Amino acid sequence: MEAWSLNHDVDVAVVGGGLGGLTLAIGLLGAGVSVDVFEQADDLREVGAGVALAANSTRLLDRLGVRPESAGNAPPDVHFRRWDDGTLIWSHPVGDWYRERMGGPFLTLHRATLRRLLAEAVPPERVHTCHRLVGIDQELGGVRLRFAGRADVLARIAVGVDGIHSAVRGHVAGAIAPVLSGEIGFRGLIPVERCPDMPTPTSMQFWCGPGTHVVAFGIDDGTLINLLAVHQPDRLPDWTRTSHRTAGSSTEALALFRGLGWDSRILGLIDNVGGDMHFWALLDLPPLARWSRGRVVLAGDAVHAPLPHQGQGAGQAIEDAYVLAGLLARAGTSGYPDAFATYERLRRSRARRVQHYSRQAGRFYKLEGAAAGRRDAALPGLPERIRWIHAHDVEVPTAH
Repeated sequence: MEAWSLNHDVDVAVVGGGLGGLTLAIGLLGAGVSVDVFEQADDLREVGAGVALAANSTRLLDRLGVRPESAGNAPPDVHFRRWDDGTLIWSHPVGDWYRERMGGPFLTLHRATLRRLLAEAVPPERVHTCHRLVGIDQELGGVRLRFAGRADVLARIAVGVDGIHSAVRGHVAGAIAPVLSGEIGFRGLIPVERCPDMPTPTSMQFWCGPGTHVVAFGIDDGTLINLLAVHQPDRLPDWTRTSHRTAGSSTEALALFRGLGWDSRILGLIDNVGGDMHFWALLDLPPLARWSRGRVVLAGDAVHAPLPHQGQGAGQAIEDAYVLAGLLARAGTSGYPDAFATYERLRRSRARRVQHYSRQAGRFYKLEGAAAGRRDAALPGLPERIRWIHAHDVEVPTAH
């Protein structure tokens, strides 16, 4: 437990020490803006599984001096396969082809690897763990952040980058709850040697089945396979009424996908998932009427969490952080009203469009019958249809 306490002003308080919060801190510090990050966990270790970074985010990280390519896997290609026998439906190069056309690499990493790279770029004295936010009060000239069992923090401005279950969001936008998509997912990591029959494990793979789909890809040095398996039941289980996740086992997941006739190679992945196993009710956020209130603004999943089906949760948080850091560097903390308004104007429509496409992708992967046939025939046009996501380069207006 950290014994640090604070009873004097900070310039920018970032609530949330995840990928978006750390990226924001890097951007602000690089521009000479003082920032402190407050994380509720007792360290910055990441317990998640894999994360994909498209060029829209790797390009920005490179500009900030963070180069995940040094530790990540660059999938050589992408494959779409049938769920029942693994037949290759369509494939396309990624690797160098992608980098040349999108201006940056497509990478897959363990979330812990990426968080470590980001944390290494933030001075440790600027990160304050064991700070769980319990309240916010806006006072003349500042924002008072109240933390459980900790001294209050008075900041000039505050940014909530604290995820889909954000504690800051209620203060900014009211009681906006995440929305159930109707899908149940489970994820895990599998050592590649346990699944010798898995084709091209370092590639990005989408296995498409009726009402189900699986995404699998190698991470870091390619010795681990990241698995996300998704099922859309006719009726959501009772536990989703009170929680977004519940403890489960690979045995339960294996029985489900075996019963649906899935290929033995995917069953092998499921059977070899290690660590704690949970089933997740997949969630995203409805549009928020406002992204800021006074001296407090939201970013990342706290304001526009997407479903995972376009792999853009981290990417959109990084875009937010880059834009917001640039605007605050230009305007200073005293210019926050214009900075917040411009940030929302620049980011709102793109973030909503990414959310929409993520929902569409979840349905796209799970089509059945003739609709699945039409999907398969249309796959060659996919790179051009989603180019706007990957090739996008954020712009931060310069001072007039």
